[in-house]
Amino acid sequence: MKLFSYLLPLFLILALSTAVFAQDTTGSGVASGIAAKLCEIKSLIVGIIPTIALIMFLLAGLVYAAGQTFGAEMKAKAQGWAMSLLVGGIVGIIIAVIAPLLVNVFIGMGGGMAGGQMASCP
Repeated sequence: MKLFSYLLPLFLILALSTAVFAQDTTGSGVASGIAAKLCEIKSLIVGIIPTIALIMFLLAGLVYAAGQTFGAEMKAKAQGWAMSLLVGGIVGIIIAVIAPLLVNVFIGMGGGMAGGQMASCP
């Protein structure tokens, strides 16, 4: 059983690293498929994450305000929850801002060529 605990991470690393070595120099097939999926993920992130971040900001304010009406112990817990919601919203906004840049970098690194031009997301 101890051998299995050592082999499982090794197997997972091997299985996940095979995707790194998949290269396509013609600009079609695997590379363009990966580029298309990255573009879909980028649009999803840019479309949904800012809305979720705004909701988290609003909930942080509500939790903080509601926590002020309770005793000291509950007030401290509410402040902790509000701070967690606020930090989560900030991280979401940062991810939404950085996602398009990272996707374009990854597509450029992958050699996504379409008709002799570098492929990018619309």
